[in-house]
Amino acid sequence: MTIHDLYTFFVRKGMELDPRSRDALDEQMTQARSAYDAADEGGKLGLDTERFTNPYGDTRIVHGDPGAHVRRIVCGIDIDGTEILMADRLRDHGRPVDLVLGHHPSAIGGALGSRVDTIWPQVALSSDFGVPEHVATKLVRKASQGDERSYAVRVNQIAQVLGIPLMTVHSPADLCVYQEAQRVLSENRPKTVGELVELSDGWPEVQWLRAQGKGTEIAVGDARDPLGKVYCGFFGGWNPSPELFEALCDAACGTLWVMATSEALNEVARKRHASIVVTPHHPADNIGLNLLLDAAQAELGEFDIIECSNFKRIAR
Repeated sequence: MTIHDLYTFFVRKGMELDPRSRDALDEQMTQARSAYDAADEGGKLGLDTERFTNPYGDTRIVHGDPGAHVRRIVCGIDIDGTEILMADRLRDHGRPVDLVLGHHPSAIGGALGSRVDTIWPQVALSSDFGVPEHVATKLVRKASQGDERSYAVRVNQIAQVLGIPLMTVHSPADLCVYQEAQRVLSENRPKTVGELVELSDGWPEVQWLRAQGKGTEIAVGDARDPLGKVYCGFFGGWNPSPELFEALCDAACGTLWVMATSEALNEVARKRHASIVVTPHHPADNIGLNLLLDAAQAELGEFDIIECSNFKRIAR
């Protein structure tokens, strides 16, 4: 298996699991190519050509030879210089590392790709939930304002100097946990907020953190409350904005199920008599990464995985 094999597998797996249609993903990539073709030479310099074949702006080979073989990786949620240095030191301990794989891309230059690509799925998710598409589009566009890409290159430079290949995988992993959450809801049909908390706490990744004193929490509401219609916010880059959450409540959202919340979202929930259930962020990310790595090893072959940065490897 090469770095390129792993990268293309992650992208393909994400597209297979994406609740948007393949036609919608193809259209997104076609628009990216059209924008590139229409730009002058100066404008093309800052455009990301990976967007022609990869609809996930947060999944990238950041550094390294794509043709290099992979036998052992270091995997973590938030990768910085510490993890790169750890990978380098492991070489001196007889455990050579072929790739550092990070989940969150925001601290790694070039890995954030396109902010619009990352958050735009919220239009489809909220529209499918019942928010009018024109409303969802305007609210997500407003929430997506900001830098398109991460320009911090500190981690990149350490990886380059030490010759450590570096990759990020975000949306495809989030799609794995999103689909797992949909499976849990469909198969178990929880009726109360408390029943959803029990299902979330049943994931082994959450149990790992529960042993350290933190499990799934009810941020707003009561365990006895009816669950109502559940909006799962595990995919789409960020939580829905408070304004979009208002629109979801208009579409009969009874419970917002997320990896983290904010006082602004909590205030909307209290005002609209909705509930918010929070599966701890790192365990939720771990579920997605573990499912994705399971699938990669099943198709591409076994490779060693060294845990770091709040990642706990649990194979199914």
